[in-house]
Amino acid sequence: MSMNISTTNITSAQVSNTIVILNLLMNQFVNYLPLIFIILGFIGFVGNALTILQLELRSNTCCIYSLCGSIVDIISLFYNVLPLYLNKIYKIYIPWVNIDRYASTCKLTSSIRHLSKIKMVPYLSSITIIFSCLASLRGIILYENTSLGCTVIYPLINNILYIVLNCVMQPVAMLIFVVLTFQNVQQSRQRAGGTNMTYLHHSRKQFITMIFTQVIVTAFILLPWAIMYMYNNISANITKTSEQQTIINFVYWLTNHWFYLNNVKSFYLSILTSRLFRQTFLKALIRLLPRDCKYQ
Repeated sequence: MSMNISTTNITSAQVSNTIVILNLLMNQFVNYLPLIFIILGFIGFVGNALTILQLELRSNTCCIYSLCGSIVDIISLFYNVLPLYLNKIYKIYIPWVNIDRYASTCKLTSSIRHLSKIKMVPYLSSITIIFSCLASLRGIILYENTSLGCTVIYPLINNILYIVLNCVMQPVAMLIFVVLTFQNVQQSRQRAGGTNMTYLHHSRKQFITMIFTQVIVTAFILLPWAIMYMYNNISANITKTSEQQTIINFVYWLTNHWFYLNNVKSFYLSILTSRLFRQTFLKALIRLLPRDCKYQ
């Protein structure tokens, strides 16, 4: 009898320690991730703007789309992530509820080639904004305002649409256009024959590294949140112990914050994978230095 009581006490102590440790990590680490992402995202946005607006890159439509994406990223960080940080830390509530690369590698006679022209940038950017608005209609149709707040009316449909639109569509679309672009690059090199093979091999390697890194990192960032989101909704009606609920809450908020790393990664991946981007960024920094420092 005494042994059973002792075992129960040990188990209770372990459960209590788990809850205390996870709550400590939540308060001291996870809740501060939004602030870290906002700072890194803002630095990345300034770096992208400084680099892409240089003479070497600003006439490139792909770079212009990257800059538009960077603007959307910084808006998303301040619109979605900043309220999380203010609410968790200060209890302040704010009521805020690669096609171009493919086109540029098509044949000169292809109609898709027109997408890579500068004059098409406003149209394609507007189309992207319209698609984003249409994807957001899910919240208007599938949610309603009740005495408990904003609650979902059709949970299953909402979960499926959220996973497809927010977690699956982006990496799949990127991968499709990566494959199509790579196909075009290979065909153009076959037409070019054997000239400058060393340079072509180097540029091919750099292209593969840069594009596939973007796809892999995007999928890697999206996957944990997609899994946790599905699990949390599937197990919503299952009774859980206090320890299980604490673990679920910890992993839920950790993966939720991790999801917004997608709005941070662009500049840092470009620096790591693109030599031209690195060189242009360094030139832009040097131009900002005082004249004496430039000579040094």
